[in-house]
Amino acid sequence: MAALDKTVYSGKQFEAYISLQSDALGTNDVSGTLYKLRLSEVNDIDFSAGFQTADIERTGQRVMRPTDHIKIYKGGTFTWSFDNLVIENEVVLQTLLQLATEDASPEGTAVITGAQATAVYEEGATTGEYACIVISSPDADEDRLMHSAILQELTLSMEPSTNGGRLTASGTFFSGYQPVIGAESTSPNATAEDYTKGFFDCTTQSIGGDDVVLSSFEVTISNPATRVGFSTVNSIAGEPSAYNRGGLITVAGSLSAKLDDNVVDTIGDFTLGTSVNISIGNGSTLDFDIPTAKYTGYTQTSTEAGVFIDLPFMGTADGSNALITITAT
Repeated sequence: MAALDKTVYSGKQFEAYISLQSDALGTNDVSGTLYKLRLSEVNDIDFSAGFQTADIERTGQRVMRPTDHIKIYKGGTFTWSFDNLVIENEVVLQTLLQLATEDASPEGTAVITGAQATAVYEEGATTGEYACIVISSPDADEDRLMHSAILQELTLSMEPSTNGGRLTASGTFFSGYQPVIGAESTSPNATAEDYTKGFFDCTTQSIGGDDVVLSSFEVTISNPATRVGFSTVNSIAGEPSAYNRGGLITVAGSLSAKLDDNVVDTIGDFTLGTSVNISIGNGSTLDFDIPTAKYTGYTQTSTEAGVFIDLPFMGTADGSNALITITAT
């Protein structure tokens, strides 16, 4: 019998890195420059949907036999989620925006339009926007590489009482390819702290053309993909032949604004389904513009600082008009 291993790992020993994958979809090694995601906690990859499973009831006994539980580690999907990423690096932020919006030039503005094109995500092709995610473990043989990863959902939020008002991100990545478990020696970029923008840099806070006093703002971009087909890739059977990333893209969020004479008529915009422009930022280094938003709710909250209205919203767009434009430089 092997001796008891008394090793104790701290959560501080795990790190997460991200890169824009430059190699073709399905390539199971790191490509592109890795950047650190300095998180308060690093989650493991969720492997639970990576299997084909079945429990088959057979005659002969009333209890399931071990062989009645079938579990095949092929043809599944994998996800990795991160939360409370306080943005401190410009390239990291622009990488997340590029992966979520499929805009290949986020260093100026990241834009989604009503006429958003459908990119080809085929195994062996280099079109589309996808990432390498590396989870560095204190046990080097247990590092993770999640390659060909699609950023299904990205949430950006700002609140003055949270993280010093700094822009904060969370999101979920998806891959149909089996993660690589083993030593990953690719070194990450130094990932300088060169972007510290947030709530207090937003000199423009406007909804429906009216200046407002905000207490919070959050927006989520959802641009999901699904795996297609079964192929042998990297000598592994049951890997995807392609992804389909051609479904509905949504932009949804919420904001809280002080109820005053400027916004007292907002209830009318909600009840009538009026299109409103939501503009939050400073027009240059951090800016969110949702030109034809629709309010999907309206509630009032009384606080010591006054009455605030909570306004969930969704973005809409037609043709070449923007669903959302984000500036982060």
